[in-house]
Amino acid sequence: MKKILSIIMLIAVLSTLAACKGEAVPGETETAEGAVNETVGTETDATETEENTESAESETEERAPEQPDAEVLSMVKYFSQTWEWDDEILLALSEYNGVVLSEEAKQAYPELAEALEQGRNMMVRTMEDEYDNLLSTAKDELALLGEDSFVTKLSTADVQIRRADSTAVSYLTDSCLVYGSINGRFLQGTTFDTASGKQLTLGDIITDMSRIPEIVKNELAGYTWTGDFFTETAVEDYFRDTPEDGFVWTLDYNGVTFYFGSNTLAETGEGCLAATVSFAEYPELFDEKYMAVPASYMVELPLNHPYYTDLDGDGDLEELTAVPFSDETGLVWESLGFYTDTMIEFYHVERQADTVHRTGGYHVYYVKTVDGGSYLYVFAEGSGMAAEDMELCVIDCTDGSFTIVDDAHLAPGYVPVDQSWALTDPDNMMLENFAEAQGVQVYHVGDNGMPVQE
Repeated sequence: MKKILSIIMLIAVLSTLAACKGEAVPGETETAEGAVNETVGTETDATETEENTESAESETEERAPEQPDAEVLSMVKYFSQTWEWDDEILLALSEYNGVVLSEEAKQAYPELAEALEQGRNMMVRTMEDEYDNLLSTAKDELALLGEDSFVTKLSTADVQIRRADSTAVSYLTDSCLVYGSINGRFLQGTTFDTASGKQLTLGDIITDMSRIPEIVKNELAGYTWTGDFFTETAVEDYFRDTPEDGFVWTLDYNGVTFYFGSNTLAETGEGCLAATVSFAEYPELFDEKYMAVPASYMVELPLNHPYYTDLDGDGDLEELTAVPFSDETGLVWESLGFYTDTMIEFYHVERQADTVHRTGGYHVYYVKTVDGGSYLYVFAEGSGMAAEDMELCVIDCTDGSFTIVDDAHLAPGYVPVDQSWALTDPDNMMLENFAEAQGVQVYHVGDNGMPVQE
């Protein structure tokens, strides 16, 4: 119960923190001067007036500025690992990460910087206290049950940035807990308005919630999941009975994504259900302000969980899921499989990664470029947290098919130890090439998807 209460308290505190600036303002249409709607006494004068009016209106439309794209924010991820062994028995492991602004972004968005720092401090205190509880329980259980029946106590939290721009910041906390009778995965979304620093609710973004249950139900049934809901009205009942602060959701670059636990709507095992209500298909449901997004971006993806994006540029979302496969020992990830609803089988990428660190192993980023290209950046992590253990595999997934472009000995640059640059901007990636010992350098996504040094 201490674990559950700690997580609930942490989420509640983190969810109240906010800040930022840089609101994208929809374009305003200028009023054309000389557009006269009077009818003068002759047919010729009336025609000329009408033509002048139409011409002025046309010039006005041409001069009306478009809604500006949002600008991507630069952010940093921090990491922590704590564990203890008893001979060859791993008693307890606590591993987590979180996000803060880069030094440059802190100057531009001091309110958000302060909120994220407060969240970081609370995360550290909570996870440290929780680790003490895990370790104490582990020692008692090992003494009572012996080695054969003992199960390592585990608590992890992996923060994945879903959106970080001058309009909004939204991230998904992907947690795992093995403690007593609890053994499961938990998701939580947190979203801020960048300009005001206000924590956003669904009501701030979606203007008509009445249509959401039907849309979500259709989205869930329209992709690869083929299971049955608990009841025919499970989705409608969920949205009716759940308080607004009880929904798990993120504001993505292409819409709002709802997340459902394995026993929320249906029995889905370890994986969770998700559905994205897209800006492109349902623009009338959203506050226009939050549809202002960057032209290109990067999103870190959860493993064993669907992500929805427009891979082929046709305006419809495709499902994209990354699934790791371990060797027979369970100590090493052997390959990573990718699946979309445009394919029949998994596409396997054979790259080994460590499985010991639960927030490590594979780090998968979806990359959307200005020219409509879609790529996957797969960082395979070795036996520790050191960035030099990482290898990058770049995969072209444009049109929903997969082709390996190439590999590179690159990793997100460290700033300093136990922190690394978050990858949010395809045109401004802070990476380290350890093969050449160059330190942190600026890269951008090249024409074929590979990182190119500036």
